[in-house]
Amino acid sequence: MFDTSEQENVVVLLALGNANEAVSLEQHLSKEFPDTMEIYRAPSGFDAMSLAMNRPRIVLLDQRLPDVMGLDMIEPIRDQIGKENYLIFLGGSGKGGMRPGMRDEALKRGASAICDRPIDFEWLTQMVRQLLFPEVPEHPHLHGLELLDLIQMFHQKRCDRTMRIFAKDGRVGSIYMNRGEITHVEAGAMHGFDAILDLMQWTEGRIVVFDAILSSERTNKVPTMHLIMEAARIMDEGFPEPEGNALDAMADGDSEVLPPPNTAEVRSASGAQAGGGERFNMPALDFDTHDES
Repeated sequence: MFDTSEQENVVVLLALGNANEAVSLEQHLSKEFPDTMEIYRAPSGFDAMSLAMNRPRIVLLDQRLPDVMGLDMIEPIRDQIGKENYLIFLGGSGKGGMRPGMRDEALKRGASAICDRPIDFEWLTQMVRQLLFPEVPEHPHLHGLELLDLIQMFHQKRCDRTMRIFAKDGRVGSIYMNRGEITHVEAGAMHGFDAILDLMQWTEGRIVVFDAILSSERTNKVPTMHLIMEAARIMDEGFPEPEGNALDAMADGDSEVLPPPNTAEVRSASGAQAGGGERFNMPALDFDTHDES
């Protein structure tokens, strides 16, 4: 457990419709972060808005509250707590998770992360700990980076990252990296390498970077350096229609996963234009090139 003895108490708001779930989560967080958190429960949307005026550091917001749909509460609560704090949207019934369209909409409206039911308490604890007490490596504010260059930089730093890509046409994509390795990629309903190729073709929008991995899904088994090199090759030759490829076959276990190649062989790839921009509680990376550092 991280040493949080010198940290000020963190205010956490649990806006959950199920009272038993809220109590269980409060007990779990209190045990994992003893003498560190002040936890408040809001059983309704009205209560959540009232307590959000205290600007809690983290809000867990349910997809469905007794008096309102959680999706409609994201933007009002985000306005109350400010963009430097975190809103985790909790959804799904435990049978299939949240549908992609709702996930994208929640992220567009201001959710920092998505948590599906049933709640994986171990993963949720790890995510909360990374958000509250990040181990942030030093790096400069960056402009004009292409997405593959960004992935390669985080891979070389061997750090945890989540990249949210918001296209101006409303599409949302995410790339999750654990200690520099890509564990999961999603672009709408697409996953895996096809999702990476789709993201490479997005040319207008913004990238928001979190110094934490905000998904427990692990759908990629291919070494990140192979993904970078293969994406660079395909970009040079022209993008195919997303019908699956050898790398996805490798991830599914149909082919042997090769060891990572020599990083000296990797060259910069020309992909979607990225630049400086927006970030939550840290330096930012964004297509729009405005500086918050």
